[in-house]
Amino acid sequence: MAAVDLGANKLLALLDSLETGVALLDEQGLFRYANGSIGAICGGTTGPFVGRPAADALPAPRGEIDWKHAARNAIHRGRSVRLTRFAVEGSVLDCALAPIRLGDETLALLTVADVSEAVRLEERLLRQARTQAIANLGDSVAHEIRNPLNSIHMNVQLLREGLHAGSLDRERLDRTAATVQREIKRLDGVVRDFVQFSRPPALRLDRGSVNHVVRAALDALDAQIREKNLRLRTDLQSARPVNMDRDRIQRAIYNVLLNAVQVVPAKGEITCRSRDEEMHCILEISDNGPGLDPAKSKNIFNLFYTTKPGGTGLGLPIANRIVEEHGGRMAVASAPGEGATFAFFLPYEGPPPEREQGPTTVPAAKGERQP
Repeated sequence: MAAVDLGANKLLALLDSLETGVALLDEQGLFRYANGSIGAICGGTTGPFVGRPAADALPAPRGEIDWKHAARNAIHRGRSVRLTRFAVEGSVLDCALAPIRLGDETLALLTVADVSEAVRLEERLLRQARTQAIANLGDSVAHEIRNPLNSIHMNVQLLREGLHAGSLDRERLDRTAATVQREIKRLDGVVRDFVQFSRPPALRLDRGSVNHVVRAALDALDAQIREKNLRLRTDLQSARPVNMDRDRIQRAIYNVLLNAVQVVPAKGEITCRSRDEEMHCILEISDNGPGLDPAKSKNIFNLFYTTKPGGTGLGLPIANRIVEEHGGRMAVASAPGEGATFAFFLPYEGPPPEREQGPTTVPAAKGERQP
């Protein structure tokens, strides 16, 4: 099969047929060539482009880019630049600038794509996902609150019936009151954990030893560990300090340890190991509990997902959230009957500095209402 011979006229016709805007800029940031789509994309700009400054057709928001400077960098230094999601005359554009050699001359190749419809679709899908997430969250919260409320209601009803019948003895009264108190405490725990997950406090960072935080979390669980007569093994080898919020990281470690204490049978075993790698301190908490199958493991950090009777499904998601706030991540390895290992990957430098990002404003399409 013979190759198509693209002469100059055919090549120009091909470029003009593209929906993407294609242009050539010289070192002064002036148009040397522009295909037919450039005008339509750049707010309906009309007239010849050759000889005009790119800044006239593509005024960058908040001075994000100097097209003349960018063109010079592309031509003389071979640097490429990409500017995404900025608005020009009611459109949202993606632009890219790169050097191109044409004969004896080097120019800057500019491509411009109108991504307004794609951004509108992304935002619409994001709104739908948020709405569905809120609905799922509402169902989960209602479920977690309804169970203790039903228990409280039933026990109060029994109290009333006993009082009316005159058959309520002190032992039964104490037992019923203890049940109501326990369910109220459970409700309070659900609300506190949910608030902490949804509105976590700002991190108070300071360099410290992860090993010390592990020992503090173990001390807080000492009574429960002794009650079940669990074997506790530690191999804390990490020596490099981590930039962290000690209280928050201790809460994350405590939640994982508490989960292990609850699932491990009496006289079971829990092991804590820490070590240093190039970028992270790695902490592993292992247990010889019942373990999890893969289907359950992949949901273990989802809000309100639990495999324990009476569990709230908040402890592990909160732990994961805290670690992610520090720029780290968590992982779990488990199999049925083989226990589980939860790994913390904590970067020594802590979370990356926050970058200010203004929201992209996308004009509503004709006939579409802006939320």
